[in-house]
Amino acid sequence: MIQTVHVDLPGRAYDIQIGEGVLSHAGDMVGAMGGRKHVCIVTDENVAALHLARLQDTLSTAGLTSAALSLPPGEGTKSWIALERTVEWLLAEKVERGDVVIAFGGGVIGDLAGFAAAILRRGVRFVQIPTSLLAQVDSSVGGKTGINSPIGKNLIGAFHQPSLVLADTALLGTLTQRDFLAGYGEVV
Repeated sequence: MIQTVHVDLPGRAYDIQIGEGVLSHAGDMVGAMGGRKHVCIVTDENVAALHLARLQDTLSTAGLTSAALSLPPGEGTKSWIALERTVEWLLAEKVERGDVVIAFGGGVIGDLAGFAAAILRRGVRFVQIPTSLLAQVDSSVGGKTGINSPIGKNLIGAFHQPSLVLADTALLGTLTQRDFLAGYGEVV
């Protein structure tokens, strides 16, 4: 069963779709947002290996084309270097203000892709598809985006609300036990 939580922010409202199998409806939900029929996906290598083909299949079934940038997994990806790589890739993909960027991964990817979307062309829409427990319950909602500085974590960023969050609980089944328990620890 898919649940919808509406985040009612004036001028920045969005829905969070939660449940097993949400990913299979991603194409229809992203397609309903309008704009160009091409979306850009920012992900990490681990998520790409496990789930990217399924996401791209559902986008294709809905009449959307997609391109993906797969970055190394881990906190080191929340950096100036990865931000530059992401923004330059999005520009090469000709992302415009009405287009959609998909953040497909855990908190690192959500923060990085969300920040790239916030600063690209002074703000483009993005969809969070969180794949870790912590990202599903925390970092994918609230609009906090950013990267780390050598001085500290999350010191460079912006508040940029997602246009939609798709939290497929079935994706949690591919987490290692350590990552799943770490997510619970953070939730507590």
